[in-house]
Amino acid sequence: MNEESEILARLRRIEDRTEIEELISRYAMACDDRDLDALAGCFTADGAFVSVGGRIEGRPALIEYYTERFQHYGPSYHVPHRVVLDELTEDTARGVVLAHSELMLEGGLFVTAHRYRDRYRCEDGRWRVAERACEFLYGAPLRDLLDLDHAQPRRRWPGVEPVEADIPEQLGTWKAFYRR
Repeated sequence: MNEESEILARLRRIEDRTEIEELISRYAMACDDRDLDALAGCFTADGAFVSVGGRIEGRPALIEYYTERFQHYGPSYHVPHRVVLDELTEDTARGVVLAHSELMLEGGLFVTAHRYRDRYRCEDGRWRVAERACEFLYGAPLRDLLDLDHAQPRRRWPGVEPVEADIPEQLGTWKAFYRR
């Protein structure tokens, strides 16, 4: 590869990273604005979302899922903090987004800290989410946040029995650290 080709490849990589970061922010805004068309555009045609409700695949099913979920929320604020890309090729990428969300639910403000484990694919000339898996550190009413204890279930959705968090206890690095 000559120097000019190398510079162009590096520039393309920077542009791709920037577009993926903007995609992550567009997803958050689409959720908060209840903009289902914009939300659908964030996913590939066969895109998937994996969370507490299981695996949802394809844009029509995703829109149905988000429409149902949004019925339970008042205003929300999804905040992506940083993205770490573990892999970036010409048309695929893989990474982790550190994030939190604030959701107005019946009974008050609900807050979450979570990670999205994402796979991205360039489709029709745009980067889109091919798969997004959401892992929770915690999810609880704001008034309960000070009382969260790492030894107790930290996913406390209203009307549902509390369950264990997805991270960090399930991470191999976490388990290895405490086996020492």
